[in-house]
Amino acid sequence: MKNSLEKKVERFMKEQKLVTAGERVLVGLSGGADSVCLLAVLHELSGRLSITPGAFHVNHGIRGDAADADEAFAKKLCGNMGIPFFAVHEDVPRYAKERRLGLEEAGRELRYLAAERIAREQGYHKLALAHQQNDVAETVLFHLFRGSSVRGLASIPAKREKIIRPLLCCDREEIEAYLKEKGLTFCNDATNAETEYTRNKIRHNILAYAKEQINHGAVRHLAEAAAEFSALSEYLTAEAETLCGKAESIPDGVRIPIALLKEKHRVLQEKVVYCLIGTVAGCEKDITKEHVAEVLSLCHLQSGRQISLPYHLIAGRSYEWIFIKKISAAKEKKEEGRECNIRIPGQYKIGDLGETLSFCCFPYKKSLKIPKNEYTKWFDYDKIRGALCLRPQCTGDRLGMLQGSKTVKSIWNENKVSAEQRKLRLILADEEQVLWIPGVRACDNYRVDETTRTVLEVRMSGGQENGK
Repeated sequence: MKNSLEKKVERFMKEQKLVTAGERVLVGLSGGADSVCLLAVLHELSGRLSITPGAFHVNHGIRGDAADADEAFAKKLCGNMGIPFFAVHEDVPRYAKERRLGLEEAGRELRYLAAERIAREQGYHKLALAHQQNDVAETVLFHLFRGSSVRGLASIPAKREKIIRPLLCCDREEIEAYLKEKGLTFCNDATNAETEYTRNKIRHNILAYAKEQINHGAVRHLAEAAAEFSALSEYLTAEAETLCGKAESIPDGVRIPIALLKEKHRVLQEKVVYCLIGTVAGCEKDITKEHVAEVLSLCHLQSGRQISLPYHLIAGRSYEWIFIKKISAAKEKKEEGRECNIRIPGQYKIGDLGETLSFCCFPYKKSLKIPKNEYTKWFDYDKIRGALCLRPQCTGDRLGMLQGSKTVKSIWNENKVSAEQRKLRLILADEEQVLWIPGVRACDNYRVDETTRTVLEVRMSGGQENGK
């Protein structure tokens, strides 16, 4: 007679359509409780599901003799069950150092790479991993505390391409009870008890407290919530993909009608923009809510407005369209070439309209009268940090004021400087902040005062001296 956990896993696998009859399934076997349980369950269900299990183990080269013992245990277990076993040795510390990754992230990457290679070479159709409900609960909280979208709160999917997770219907207590009933032993990784890792802190401190002091079913409830988030995320993705299908291709990017976005709920608008940015960039990593919000803000601004995005992208409004596109390599090179460091004394071109800035320094005397016009500025030279440079405006640039600061972008807007004019002009900055938007506004943090010993004078001349 089948064990209740085996029945539960079989039902879950059929509901989620995790396997097809005749498939070969490669199990990730660390030797821990979860992976031993997964291997045992799939071994028991192999006849009913018409699948052929195999197992692979990765020795990370971190825990010395303990890691070798885990590998020996995994090999013996597979031998007892008559299951093919494949072992891989990796130098995780070296891999982590070369790619500037944490040990956990490096180990995870190498495990997936090894699994894909073995599956390909040995003819396995699916890769089964032993994540269970406690892993889901920990991941939900981890993402929630760090800040996450609905997709992040969906946590760990039951299947993704060739990867399947048959134990997502079980929690750790059920798994340990199953192993005890079957008389199966497993390896204990000492690092799982250490609380210096964030996930272990969540596991041993937060989740343990929640189960003991709030609700014994906390893990199951978090896993159920993750399943609902997953369904919601799938629905939003499907709806967004339908709308993205109505976007038009343009050179190096896409554009979508503003009217189409405005008629949808804000949540769907955000998902559409996120998907479009990811499509043009070819990657969704590092695309934040702030980037999405900036793109959507273009719907309420005048035609011609643009913003910068990660991956060398720009987004803008062109009449009744929002576009997202890559900046050409030629344009990027041109922009980079416009930046220059300042030598004093010296004269430098700041735009394509014939404007120049002249720089000189002299000792400050209280008898000297500070210029009041917008084309000659005095700065306290000793307050400047690092090298001075002329450069294009960057996203996030701010200008210090007597009270607080303002973004350079908002100052351009207040002074009605067009997007085209901004592209043609450079700003003056040191290594910490902006000193002057020539002809528009200077930073108050560098003002000449009674403590000033040396004055930096910057004069603007030529071109269209019509700023405020």
